[in-house]
Amino acid sequence: MREMENELDNRFHFNQKNYFLRFQSHETESSNSAIYYINKHVRHALEYFVDDLKLDQNKTIDRFLDEQTVNEIFIFIAQLLLCDDDRICGNCAFIIGSTVETEKGLKQFLSIFTDDSTIETVDILQLLFQMLTHADPDCVLNATGTLGTISGSKQGRDLLLKHVSVSEMILNISVLLNSTNPWIASNAALVLARLTVEEVGCQIILTHSRHHEILNQLLAALDVNDPSRSTNIAFAIARLIEGEIGKKILINDCGQNKFFEALLIMLKINEDKGINKNACYALSCLCTSRYGYQLCIESITLFYKILVAIETILLSIEHEAVWFALMCLTTIAKHDGAYEHLCNSKQLTEIIKQVQETWIEFKDIQDESKLLWFMLHKNIKPNRPTIDECRDTSVDFSWDPCLFTEDDTDLQYRVILDDVPFTITNKTNYSINDLKPNSNYNVKIQFITSQGESIPSDATPFHTDDELPRPVINLHAVRITTSALRVVWEPPDFTACTTFKEYSIITKKIYLDEFEYEFTNECETTMNSLTANTTYQITVCPVSVKGKGETTSINVKTESAGDCLPAPPTFSVIGRRELHIKWQPPEVISGRFSRYELLCNGRCIYSGTDQEYHASKLKCDTEYIIEVCVITNDGRFRSRPVKARTLRDEFQNTIRHSLYERPTHVPVKFKRADTINARKVSPIMERRAAKEMPVINQNVQITTIRSMQLKAEVPSYSRALPGLFRNAPLRPIRAYPRSKTDLALQPISATVIIPTLSINHQAHITHATRSRAFRYPILTKSYERSSSISLTDSNYAFRRYS
Repeated sequence: MREMENELDNRFHFNQKNYFLRFQSHETESSNSAIYYINKHVRHALEYFVDDLKLDQNKTIDRFLDEQTVNEIFIFIAQLLLCDDDRICGNCAFIIGSTVETEKGLKQFLSIFTDDSTIETVDILQLLFQMLTHADPDCVLNATGTLGTISGSKQGRDLLLKHVSVSEMILNISVLLNSTNPWIASNAALVLARLTVEEVGCQIILTHSRHHEILNQLLAALDVNDPSRSTNIAFAIARLIEGEIGKKILINDCGQNKFFEALLIMLKINEDKGINKNACYALSCLCTSRYGYQLCIESITLFYKILVAIETILLSIEHEAVWFALMCLTTIAKHDGAYEHLCNSKQLTEIIKQVQETWIEFKDIQDESKLLWFMLHKNIKPNRPTIDECRDTSVDFSWDPCLFTEDDTDLQYRVILDDVPFTITNKTNYSINDLKPNSNYNVKIQFITSQGESIPSDATPFHTDDELPRPVINLHAVRITTSALRVVWEPPDFTACTTFKEYSIITKKIYLDEFEYEFTNECETTMNSLTANTTYQITVCPVSVKGKGETTSINVKTESAGDCLPAPPTFSVIGRRELHIKWQPPEVISGRFSRYELLCNGRCIYSGTDQEYHASKLKCDTEYIIEVCVITNDGRFRSRPVKARTLRDEFQNTIRHSLYERPTHVPVKFKRADTINARKVSPIMERRAAKEMPVINQNVQITTIRSMQLKAEVPSYSRALPGLFRNAPLRPIRAYPRSKTDLALQPISATVIIPTLSINHQAHITHATRSRAFRYPILTKSYERSSSISLTDSNYAFRRYS
């Protein structure tokens, strides 16, 4: 290995011969002669110097700078730039450019050529400026490269920009941007880009007498075919238009469409990511002011295409390209109304999330993406909060998260109650307590990030409920009987409850289910139909629109009935279709007597003061449950129920309906008058009936004759004639409709043929005709029914109550 290094060291010319001394000796020998005369020793020394730089630039420069007469050698080589020999001129420019590329060499160069005495001897910058118009391409290439290297440092840029010929140099450099030699064009673009780093450089270009020509040369150089040149030119243009004056000068000289078209080409994906980065930077510089943003809106079609291209760059795998794209969009998003244009593709928000997930370990990208997200949403009102539950003194509400971030502490929300900031939280829900009942409020949401605050959302109004009513005061019973009790109370304080409705009274037997007795607006209630000697729990609860308030309960026991209950009824007559019922008053009557009620199968068949009742028209061979109730002002006192069964009816074929059974739905069939066929009737009787029929039809509207079988053993008064009345068909319906009221008010005459039978050895039948009027009943809640006379001519009346 050491042998290889020795062999490499032996290849350097300065190890074999110290050619640096030739520059010094030549200077001494020919100090009085023309500088343009170059002997062969100097020519060879320049060749040796160039070869060693190509072999190892750093080692050669270190060897050169170690010379004691390095300043003199530097100045001598600078003077050779005036030589007419292109090769010598090019080699000198190459040596100077290579030397200043190193930090140590640049420092030595600046220390020499910033000295006033040296400048008077040789103006190296002026010589390099002149070489920009040299006919030899190598001389131009080396000159542009050297100027580009010198302008890479702050001191070098200041040296160039302070030179008296800087304006001429800039014009010549701009011409070289379109050189056919790509290296020359790239070096020229580098010089301009580095000069525009300084604000003075931008001012010199913008105020140049030929700035129109220079700016058009710059814009024409935005060609992706030469990535290096386009990258530097994009940076130079960005610096020029960062100020408001630069924007106007560039757009006026070049046209905005031409500028946007060039940017769009540069923003497309390219292997050299520097083009994308500087194009994003140029667009961001344009949009630093409202004027530049307005230019984008005026060229909206190209602008939308540019935004789509930037979204594609965001998905790039190159770190700096992603950051520049985010920075560009963030600059645009600062303007009002930019959200609509930035999110035109409907994909930007999702791409930002994807960028945050992909570059999670890169803080610069995370910060820029969060800033962009905030800028997109800062001019958009957050969604109004939603009221989840509103109570009398508190409210629960929630809202959409608005922003999505990995760091929860970076996103907070400010709750604004009645336009006054209330609190800050990092959650998406909150509860506010200690509110006033029955009051109006409104709440807003505003999100806060490290980059700033959004505008508040629209207000969500809400109204707190009333307080639940407080419990009633002094609930107690003022009167207690065997079947009723009366309770009273004092109203609570309704100051905080303005929507009181009523009181709810709940009655509950001890150890039994409770039931709601009634609602009342009064502060008292009377409960009837209670059971004697029973403990009840009485609960009173105030009710408002909101609901039921607190309850108050007391236990009250009804008084014992004792001898107040009547004795069970007795039956003096039990027939086939009748019962004669008697009862005795109770030994002790509680309260003021009103009346008796007789219940048959749970239905009231009698109500009055008598102590007996004849129930007729019952159903034969049927069991009835009979009870007696004594009605007083203290309540109802019911006897023990007694069962009684009517006798069997030996006349099975007779259709008779009980007074207390439901009417049958099967219609009774009748035969017409001309089909009467009475069995066991003589021909004489048939002829007599036929003669009487026409006379009867002349006097009645409806005539119905029921076919029946006559039995001599049955007396005439036991016939079931009421059945004939009940099943007689109605008169024909009129042609026009008639309401139930009409039917009730207009009597209908029905003629019934009642046979009068006298059976003896000379059998004959006598028919008599009489008319009775019937009125249809009106269906009402309660009505009185007239007394009905049974077939036994018993005169008992009853009144029904429902």
